[in-house]
Amino acid sequence: MKSKKAQKLIYKIISSMPIDVLDDEECTIWEQPNYELFVPRPEGDFEGSREIGAANIVTAFNLLHQKMLIEELTKEDGFSECLEEAMEVFKNAMEGLEKVNLIRKRPEHKRKLFKVVGGTSVH
Repeated sequence: MKSKKAQKLIYKIISSMPIDVLDDEECTIWEQPNYELFVPRPEGDFEGSREIGAANIVTAFNLLHQKMLIEELTKEDGFSECLEEAMEVFKNAMEGLEKVNLIRKRPEHKRKLFKVVGGTSVH
C-alpha cells in the first residue's frame, strides 16, 4: 500500500470520534497517551478536542493490515503474511501525518523524553 493512501486511511479513522477500549475483565480503560490531533476538532460532540482514542489506533492498524492482506491475496505469486510490513507502513504513515502537521506527539509525552544532562553549580 502506498504511503499517501495509508496516511489518508489512518487519518480518517483517528480523526473521527475518539473511542477508548474498555476491558470488562480487568475493569480498565486503554488510553493512547502518545499522539493527539494537531488541530482541535472544529465541530460535533468532541468540538475543541485533540484526543485520539486507543480504539481508533487499533482500528486504523487493523483496517490497514486487512487491506494489505487482501492485496496479497490478489497477487499471482500467492499469499504471504504481511503483519511486519503492515507495522512498518503504519509507523511510517503516523510519522508522515506528524510531518504534515495532522497529528503530533502529546506535549506531556514529549516532556517525559527530556533528560537533564549535567550542570554547573553557581555560588
